[in-house]
Amino acid sequence: MLKAKPVLLSLLPVISLVLLVLVPFQSLKATPQPAGLLASTEHKLLKHHPFSDGPAERTIWQFWERGELVPENLKPFVNRWRDINAPEYVHRFLGTLAVRKRVDVCYENEPEVLRALDLLPHEKIQHEFLKYLLIYCEGGLFADIDTDIFKPTRHWYEPRVLDTQLLVGVQTDHNADNWAELYNRRLTFGTHIFMAKKHHPFLAKLIGRIVDYVHKNKAKIQASNWEDRISALDAASEPVASFTGPSMFTDVLFEYFNSQDWKLVSSVFKEEQAYLFPNEGSATRKDSTGRTEKHEMPLYGPKVPKKTKISYKTFSMAVGPVQINSTVVLPPISFNGLLDLNDATGGLQYDSDNSISRGYASLYYARKLNEI
Repeated sequence: MLKAKPVLLSLLPVISLVLLVLVPFQSLKATPQPAGLLASTEHKLLKHHPFSDGPAERTIWQFWERGELVPENLKPFVNRWRDINAPEYVHRFLGTLAVRKRVDVCYENEPEVLRALDLLPHEKIQHEFLKYLLIYCEGGLFADIDTDIFKPTRHWYEPRVLDTQLLVGVQTDHNADNWAELYNRRLTFGTHIFMAKKHHPFLAKLIGRIVDYVHKNKAKIQASNWEDRISALDAASEPVASFTGPSMFTDVLFEYFNSQDWKLVSSVFKEEQAYLFPNEGSATRKDSTGRTEKHEMPLYGPKVPKKTKISYKTFSMAVGPVQINSTVVLPPISFNGLLDLNDATGGLQYDSDNSISRGYASLYYARKLNEI
C-alpha cells in the first residue's frame, strides 16, 4: 500500500488535465454560456433599461404616418382622447418620424432592434412594431388614432391590490368548434389599445422575439408580396401572415405569464352582467322569478399542456377583469364593445361622467372604428 501512493500521486496531474479538458466541453453541451445569453435582445434590453416598481406612466400616446395630417374624419376622436383625460393624463400626438427619432436614441445600445425595424417592408407591420418600441421606451397608454374612447381613463378599472403595470384587453374569444377556420388564435389580446409601464419585461420579451424572427427570416420577409399577405385577413381583420400584430403579441404574453411565479391571480364577476351571453347557449339565464341561473358551457379550443398555468381558458368568456399580479386583462367589451351595445348603454354615445357604473356595460371603455 505504501508503494501505491507514489503511483497515484504521479497520476494526479494527468487526471487534473483530463478534467480540465473534459468539463468545459460537457458544460457547453449541457447549459448555454453567459455570452450566449448576453447576445439576446431581450437580455440586453433588460440590462440596459432597468424596470422599476410603481404604476404605469400617465401619458397617452398616439401617432400617425403622415405627421400632423390626420384625416379629417379622425380628428374628433384624437381630440377626445386628449380632452376628456386631462389633466390626469398628458396626451402626446406624434408623427412617425418623431417616433423614430425617439426610438433611435432609446435603442442605441441595441442596434439589431433598429436594423429589424428597417427590414420591415410594409408600413402596417412597421406601425405595429413602433407601438411596442415607443411604449417600452416611454411608458403609458397607447391608442390607435382610429379608436374612440367611450369612458375617461379615470373611470377605468383599477385593482385594489398592486399598481397596474400592464393593461391589455381580450380582442377575440370565439368559443366554438370552428374557431380555427376563422381566427389565427383561439383567443387574442388586442394591440389597438394597451398600457404598460416603461421598460416592462413583457415588452422586452416581445421586442426580442420580433427582432429574432426578422433577422432569422430576412430573406423570406424581403421576398414576400406584403400587399397580398396583408390583405389576407382572418375574421378579426388581422393579417394571417402578420408577425408584429395581435397573434405575436398574444403568443408572447402567454409565454410571459407562464414564465413568472405569480402570487396573485383574481377575476371579477357579478351576476348583473348576465346579459353578456343573450343567445340560446347563454352561460347565465333568468328564471321566472328573475333570479340568475348558471349552467356549464362547453369550452372549445386546443388542448393545453398540464404544466401550463395560464392559457386561453383563463380568460375565455370573461365578464370582468382578470388580475395576474400587476397585469390586468380586460374582457372583450372594454376595447371592442358589443353588437348590442346601444341597448346595453341605453343609447348613450359617450359615458364621460361614468353614469354606467354597474354591470358588464360599465366595462366598456373604447373601441376601434376601422375608419382608416
